Amino acid sequence: MTDTGRAIRRIVFIAFLTAILETAKFALNAIANVELITLLIIIFTRRFGTRMMLAVCLVFTMLECMWWGISIWTVTYFYVWPILVLLVYVFRKMTAALSWAILSGAYGLVFGALCSFTTLVIAGFSAAVSWWIAGIPYDLVHCVSNFIICLLLFRPLTAALDRMPIPL
Repeated sequence: MTDTGRAIRRIVFIAFLTAILETAKFALNAIANVELITLLIIIFTRRFGTRMMLAVCLVFTMLECMWWGISIWTVTYFYVWPILVLLVYVFRKMTAALSWAILSGAYGLVFGALCSFTTLVIAGFSAAVSWWIAGIPYDLVHCVSNFIICLLLFRPLTAALDRMPIPL
């Protein structure tokens, strides 16, 4: 296969993974702070690599900005999801579903704190801390839901992806 053919396959595969993330996001959009994105990014990063998923996260975030408009929360996606990809890379040796569920839950818990950095830049320290504290109940929901979703779906989704050939 030519270099151009490989590049086209990578672009199509990035679009495919992004479409899965977008579909998962819309599927649970009505339930505040319950999402599949964290789990999918963990599983996809383990299977398809850090570079691929950094590209997917960039495209996913750009689509979110186009769909919802540019706001504080959409801007945070430009760093929040890549941080998760890098954490998966750091902990890539973990194999137990429970370990990944703990990471997923912890990520849900600190999600609001990570998002408050944008508020810090725009409105200052007091606003960022206030915004983060006000969101703690949502972060707790995010933590528990991420943990349960990852614990229940990590093994079956990983097994399904392991059977899938990588078309790159």
